[in-house]
Formats: sequence, C-alpha cells, structure tokens
Amino acid sequence: MMTININNMLEQVRTYSRKELKEVASRYDQTEEFPAEHIQYLIGLGILELMVVAEAERTASYKEFLRIIRIVSKQFPAVGSILLTQATYGIWPLYNFGTTEQKATYLDKLIKGDMYASFAINEESVGSDLEELETVAIEKDDHWEITGQKAYISNSPIASLFFIVAKTRSLNGQESHGVFLVEKTVEGLTVGPLENKMGIKSLPVAGLTMTSVKVPKDNLLGGIIQGVKQVESVVNRNRLAISAQAIGISQGALERGLEYVSFERNFGKRLIDLQATQYKLADVQTRILSTRAFLLQTVDEAPFDTQQVSMLKLASSNVAIETTETIIDVTGGYGYMRNNEIERFVRDAKLTSIYGSSSNTQRKIIAQPWLSKI
Repeated sequence: MMTININNMLEQVRTYSRKELKEVASRYDQTEEFPAEHIQYLIGLGILELMVVAEAERTASYKEFLRIIRIVSKQFPAVGSILLTQATYGIWPLYNFGTTEQKATYLDKLIKGDMYASFAINEESVGSDLEELETVAIEKDDHWEITGQKAYISNSPIASLFFIVAKTRSLNGQESHGVFLVEKTVEGLTVGPLENKMGIKSLPVAGLTMTSVKVPKDNLLGGIIQGVKQVESVVNRNRLAISAQAIGISQGALERGLEYVSFERNFGKRLIDLQATQYKLADVQTRILSTRAFLLQTVDEAPFDTQQVSMLKLASSNVAIETTETIIDVTGGYGYMRNNEIERFVRDAKLTSIYGSSSNTQRKIIAQPWLSKI
C-alpha cells in the first residue's frame, strides 16, 4: 500500500474537482453514464487507502476521507456516491470484519478499483429494517443457501462482489443476521436492470434476486454470525459519508447561487444587494457550517453511536434539501432551468434523504431509546 501524503492528496482532489468534475457533471447527468475515468483517477490518488490505516490513525484518516467526499460532491455528487459506496460498503466491512483469507482474496482489488463491491440490505417491502428482512440464509451441512430479493442497491450493476445481508437460520435452529460475500458469477444470483433515477444519475443502481444461492461457509463475513451490531456498524460508517456528501451538495448549491446573485442585476441592483436575499443565504450558510461541525464532532466522539449518527444524517440531508430549495427561490426562473447546474443539485440533494435509510427511518432510530425508558 502507498504512503499517504494527505495534504498533497487533498490539493489534487480539489484541483481535479474544480477543473474536471465541474466541467463534466452536467453531461454525465444527461447521459447517465458511469464516470469510469474520473473514478479511476481519484482512486489512483490513493483515497481508498484512507479506509485501511492503523487503529491509532483511523479517526483522523476517516475525517480526511469525508472531506474528500465533501469536496467532490460540491461539483459532481454522483462521484461522491460511487466512492463512498465502495469505501464504506465494500472496503470498510471487509477490512474490519473479514477473515484473513477474505481480505487476501478481495481487499487489494477493492482498494485499487480493480473490483467494485455492493452492500445489499434494502428490500422493496421493508426498506432497510433489519428485523423485517425477508432475505433468508439457511445453513446446510457444508454451505449456506440464500433466497430473497434486494431493491435499489448502489453500485450493483458494476459490482463483482456483493455483501448480502440476510436473516440467518443455523443448523441448531438459532436465528440471527449475517453478511455473506457473494461473487457476481455465482449460480442463482441475478442483477436486475439499471434503475432510472431522478438525481445522482451516474450512480448505477439495480435490484438483486437470489434463488437458492449456495455460499461456502468461508464466505460468511468474519467467519461467524455477528448479528445486527455488525450490520449497524457498517451502516453507520455509510451514513457518516452520506452526511459529508449532503454537506458538499449544500456548499456546491450555495456557491452557484452566490455566483448568480452577485452578478445578475435586478432593476439596477444585484440580487445580493437585496436584504431578503442576504438573510436567506445567511441562514443557509449558518446551517451548513453548523451541520459540518456536527459531522466532525460525531466522527471524533461518537462514530458508532447509532442514534447520533442518525441525527447527523437527518440534519445533513435536511440542510441539503433546504439549501437547494432556497437557492432556487433566490435565483428564480434561472435556477429552475436545465441549462444551469442549480436544478441538478436540487435533484441530487433528495437522494441523501433516501439512501442509507430514509429520513423517517432515521427519526425512528432516534426515538427508539426513549421508548425503552418509559
């Protein structure tokens, strides 16, 4: 693995985002193509190496990764989605929970971008509610057999490796939850058609169908059933990254709104000279910086506190949606038109309140500890 010069990496990411990602984002939004060359360039800088550092450096390293997600999402949010999915739903669970053999087989390929991974929790009828999952893994004498369907799984059309979350039924009758490593070529696994989305269009999304998929026992993540807590720790990592993305989307929308209101004149005045515009954008900036501070505090102090991480994701996605809607308000018809980037940010912001579990799911998680105290 390469030696990481984080300052040099950040500067390269900033420059590439401003000069390259900003220029191509709208075109990819129209074509819905996978931005392979841009993903590979960023991976080549070593950004996914930040997920596999020593324990003592892990918090600081992950904060830098989140900063990178924020930077690229200011220009091209779909690139942020693809990278955070690979990092938090592929590399991180494998590095933290995988067996020595599992890491040896897959980890280096994921870090280098030679293989993409996808983490399959969500189901059409129950969302990501672990207790209600209908996908089941039944233990046999020498393998597990998985049957079920997953819906709207990020990176699944390009993935060669799937982390499939299922309810487990062991030979001894015990029931729990497990994560299974399943390669795309295995018999019985089908990836559905590419979904046509409202926003984040270059993020490839599809469903999965598992029909009596036979999985070797060695492909159980970590080698043993670890239950809901293992899955929650992975999901929390993902929600932190989505929160960073939402903040980046907010910042990108605000920058574009400020650029417009600072030059466009209305009856001889710039729009920014109007007090009403100033007040609206001042509120937007305050909310963005408050949420960014909340993100940093959560990463430092409570990265595995599910309730706090849910509060952060709820707040961040709300800020992204509120910010983009405010920018539409202050730019008027210009912001609504397709020949600028503002309306794209409105569409992209919405996904942050849906994937990584919906905002209502976050509210349910936040409220859950209170119910047990009554």
